[in-house]
Amino acid sequence: MEDVKEIAYKRYQQWLENVTEDFKEELMRLKDNEDEIIDRFYKDLEFGTGGLRGIMGVGTNRMNVYTVARATQGFANYLKKYKDFPSVVIAYDTRNNSDLFAKVAARVLAANNVNVHIFDQVAPTPLLSFTVRKLKTDGGIVITASHNPPEYNGYKVYTSDGTQAVPKYANEITAEIEKLDYFKDIKMMSFEEAVNSEKINILNETIFNDYLDEIEGYIRSLNPKMDKKPLIVYTPLYGAALKLVKGILDRLGFELSLVEEQSKIDPSFSTLKVPNPEEKEAFELALKKAKEIDANLVLATDPDGDRIGIFEKYKGDYVSFTGNQVGVMLAHYLLSKFREFSSLNPDDYIVKTIVTTDMVKPIAQEFNVKVEETLTGFKYIGEKIEKYIGSGRKFIFGFEESYGYLANDHVRDKDAIIAAALISVMSSELLSKMKTLTEYLKDLKERYGYYDEKLLSFTFEGFEGTQKIKRIMNKMRKTPPIKVGDFTLKETLDYLNGIEGFPKSDVVELRYSNVKIIARPSGTEPKIKFYIMVKSSSENESRKLIKDAEQVISEIVNV
Repeated sequence: MEDVKEIAYKRYQQWLENVTEDFKEELMRLKDNEDEIIDRFYKDLEFGTGGLRGIMGVGTNRMNVYTVARATQGFANYLKKYKDFPSVVIAYDTRNNSDLFAKVAARVLAANNVNVHIFDQVAPTPLLSFTVRKLKTDGGIVITASHNPPEYNGYKVYTSDGTQAVPKYANEITAEIEKLDYFKDIKMMSFEEAVNSEKINILNETIFNDYLDEIEGYIRSLNPKMDKKPLIVYTPLYGAALKLVKGILDRLGFELSLVEEQSKIDPSFSTLKVPNPEEKEAFELALKKAKEIDANLVLATDPDGDRIGIFEKYKGDYVSFTGNQVGVMLAHYLLSKFREFSSLNPDDYIVKTIVTTDMVKPIAQEFNVKVEETLTGFKYIGEKIEKYIGSGRKFIFGFEESYGYLANDHVRDKDAIIAAALISVMSSELLSKMKTLTEYLKDLKERYGYYDEKLLSFTFEGFEGTQKIKRIMNKMRKTPPIKVGDFTLKETLDYLNGIEGFPKSDVVELRYSNVKIIARPSGTEPKIKFYIMVKSSSENESRKLIKDAEQVISEIVNV
């Protein structure tokens, strides 16, 4: 602890001597707060499953113009190792400082003779991936903290295929970043000068329309039957997906009613606790509107437009679906559509993460296609898709339990815009058969088995929290619980050992009969997450298995 304190105070002093006056004032307010100084300076903000992400403020362990500039200089140095004049696309969401951080990144890249394409307005993450691929740039940066609370922001790096940087690239970029002093080693030029000298190119509406053309073409190629369209309420949760979700649903002829209060830019997310479509509370205003107009379907996307949650009207009430349930329905729907066209081959595939429902496996087996699995993080799904390019194997669908979905070949990240379109046309086809999504899911469970999942997340902040998470993971590895209910532990998989050909990762999986418990520290927040996955012959039995697993996890966490 003394070493950590010494490091933190040394860095604190260095920043006091080098930052601008406004940052200096913030630092001076911390001078008597030892815990806060340690938390802000005991380490550098790290690349996790989503790149850099942290609370905004002054310090090496915070998101600010200095940490963004240093990360960008490292990215520039990495790119220049492989190409003399690389190019990068930059996008940003609606959060506080997102546009500022985007311009800082652009100024650093331009000063390093990297050609920059930056959006002239907020743009969702899938559009960044699309633009990297369309313009054939060498990389991309998106400034976003996704669905985190308003005090957070983040910085995601993409490689030339439009995929978030996977470890083999992220580690190289990190190595370049770690060589740099925050104040001495950063090149930067003025934004205006870079624009005038054509080192920065401003992207406009054209790329938005190109994207909409692409996904509209894909949706129409499925030949969906849309005789009876659902009335839809949509909220972007103050985010960047508004223009494109509205754009694609308008093009497809859906009647869309917006939650006006949440369809404007408000970095404080004033009507929300957290702008996360995984949380039912985020739907409060949307559900109120849905009841007023008797809507069939309610959609919500997160601030950077890569995740989507839904509610549906069923028997007079509005019911929600988990990310796993929506993924299973979309997978079955798409497989059914492809089979209609006789365009399925045995090597075609669906991709999911290891913490995503196994219910898709018997579905894929029935349609005689493969299921590929990856570690947590959609970047691994993007990497898997790239791996099979040119192999003759067709990508059908990719999804993860945390409300992320992808179909088509236009991007290499989860895409809430195409997901919104697919959910809407799937609902439309079901309505034409006098059926709901709820009934569709019930049919799938009766046919393929009662799979159920639950995510438990525990927050442990600061240096002490980091140590607590390490103790919990150590217990999972060395003294895991022997039983869950009546089921005995069969196998422990420690992914730090590179299990089953996966890259090494701080993940532990406990396998019992009909029960899996998977634990991993979050790469973007001070949390440890436990994923419970069960299979049984009835809803009641599934619920009991979930409760048994929850009890076991409660004992693990109290170390």
